[in-house]
Amino acid sequence: MLGSFVVVSCGGGGSDGGAPAPLPEVAVTDPTVVTPRFTEVTASSGISFAVAFSHRPDDVFDVPHFSGGVASGDYDDDGDIDLFVVRGNVGPNLLYRNRGDNTFEDVASGAGLANTRSAFQNYRHSGPGFADMDGDGDLDLFIGGVQGDPSFVFRNNGDGTFTDVTAGSGIDRLRSQQNVSSAFGDYDLDGDVDLLLAHWGTPRSNSQPGDTEHLWRNDSTVDDIRFVSVSMEAGLSPSIQNLQDPRAAPSEIDATYAPSFAHLNDDRFPDIFMVADHNRSQVFINNGDGTFTNVTDVEVITDTNGMGSALGDFDNDGDLDWFVTSIFRTVLRTSPNGNRLYRNDGGTFVDVTASAMVSDGGWGWASCFVDFENDGDLDLYHTNGWEFEMQENFDMDASRAFVSNGDGTFTNQARSLGLADEGQGRGVVCADFDSDGDVDIFLWSKDDMNGGRLFRNDSAGNNFVTVKLNGLPPNTQAAGARVRARIGETTQMREIILGSNFISQNPADQIFGLGQAPQVDSLVIEWPDGEVTDFGIVQGNRHLVIDHPSL
Repeated sequence: MLGSFVVVSCGGGGSDGGAPAPLPEVAVTDPTVVTPRFTEVTASSGISFAVAFSHRPDDVFDVPHFSGGVASGDYDDDGDIDLFVVRGNVGPNLLYRNRGDNTFEDVASGAGLANTRSAFQNYRHSGPGFADMDGDGDLDLFIGGVQGDPSFVFRNNGDGTFTDVTAGSGIDRLRSQQNVSSAFGDYDLDGDVDLLLAHWGTPRSNSQPGDTEHLWRNDSTVDDIRFVSVSMEAGLSPSIQNLQDPRAAPSEIDATYAPSFAHLNDDRFPDIFMVADHNRSQVFINNGDGTFTNVTDVEVITDTNGMGSALGDFDNDGDLDWFVTSIFRTVLRTSPNGNRLYRNDGGTFVDVTASAMVSDGGWGWASCFVDFENDGDLDLYHTNGWEFEMQENFDMDASRAFVSNGDGTFTNQARSLGLADEGQGRGVVCADFDSDGDVDIFLWSKDDMNGGRLFRNDSAGNNFVTVKLNGLPPNTQAAGARVRARIGETTQMREIILGSNFISQNPADQIFGLGQAPQVDSLVIEWPDGEVTDFGIVQGNRHLVIDHPSL
């Protein structure tokens, strides 16, 4: 079925919507001259904050050393990506409204999001997430509580302000002590987005964990946001805690770090990918009846200290592959060791880390699949760091920027790209903040002086198409939709994933790099409800907003 889209802006000239205007002739040049370079623009961006937690005396797991984070999305519906930052309880939360010119303004106080404990005090928070929970077309906000502090749900009022609606939402019944990361997706295909949580450090019995509170079904209406814990009836409890893997370290804590709803196979029902520490990363296949089956192959999923997560089709074969960050040790060597790259071969994962050459990531945290130079190949970025002394030093280890060589292998080019941050990075947002068609990077660091760094992508020479979907309410972001763009003989696939990179969240907007090609030869949207829209040829250097056919 043919759908409709609006051209928001064009790289080669304006348009008032409808069919995109043709581009002028594009000179064909050697793509090897298109070298992505990133420039740090933090000083002029208006982003400035410190990260610090007051410690509880009973915090034996030192949760503040990896909690906090950032959510991203267009909360005010003005067309650009905003940031919501939690940075401890020694200062207020921050809502950075994007002005559209690589500058941001903190409006958290006026929006009602600055403090959660009182008008002047904040609880300890982590893993915030933007999502349209009530289906009214704007982004609401979840904020996880850590160290026993409460979690919160804020409803977007549509006028730049938010209202705390936690009481009676079901989230006020959440008892897990650590709510580190959050994700959203419509696992039961009832039209609204459900909530998935990770709880690293929460005490859990391996033999009798009870309700592990990972999966929360959305029972909201336009007037009320409501969630119900369904981990037990869905089959996640007790399986997610009691993984039968002889390599998994015995642990009486919940080891989950980074959750995502995404498709392992080609049916319409989103599956669950859960990155976890201590050899406990797991995959749950959606049975289509409200339940899940743990299909983790413990001989393949062997990220010893899984932390960050990225899902993307790095080999352009039409399915989602999985990158998991982990600790790469040389002195205290374990085997297998370091990051893991799991290639999806028809719904089954194969570990291709060694051939891809991406294992050495230091002490890895949040990660993104991202096309740095818009050449059509997905690259990998991840941050890292650990401040405590060990037999080996992770304190000044630089972030990684693994650039795809186009043959299934990657080369770390972080330093030449200007991305070799040596701080205590934890969270990452990869997004086009300045709407110029390439991916910029916001880095959230555990830093008591400079917790946020913004890197502008200054690559030039390759073409692009960006896509934002307006889904059928209440799933207005079209979570779970797939977009396929064929350029020549290659088809790129992107899935709308409202998942967690680790305490951080990318926006739903998608970017397709065209290289030197002037157009997308075929653009197809596969909507969550099964509808398909085919737009045929789309000219390059366009920002598209595409509505569901029924809108």
